[in-house]
Amino acid sequence: MRSALVAVLVAALLAPPVAAAQSSPFQPLQPSPAPAPAPPTETVVTESGSDDGGISTLQQTFLILAGVVLVVGIGVAIARDARRNAPVEARPGSGSGGTSAGEGAGTRKQLDQRAAQKHKAAAKRARQARKKNRPVRK
Repeated sequence: MRSALVAVLVAALLAPPVAAAQSSPFQPLQPSPAPAPAPPTETVVTESGSDDGGISTLQQTFLILAGVVLVVGIGVAIARDARRNAPVEARPGSGSGGTSAGEGAGTRKQLDQRAAQKHKAAAKRARQARKKNRPVRK
């Protein structure tokens, strides 16, 4: 809390002072000096038949299609990621009797617990196999 207060005070002290002409926003503006007259220039005649500026209609179409493909691709990526990370739950009307996975449906926590149990059992079997294959000490 103190560090935030000190930071605000330091920022207020380091802020540049307000210009005198800007002391009140409701005062009328000062008139600006008249611009100096421009030196005479030569008149250049250009052909009005050629249009070299901008992009063509075909380029505009490709840009629009590229934008649509980009937006659709981003949407697909977001939806795929959301489906992967969504919790597994029974959906009403799915007709599976409350199970949607092969080994029984549940929340992600229950599935993680089952995976942890499988991992623990596999580690136990591996330890027993290592013990079984140890050389005999004499």
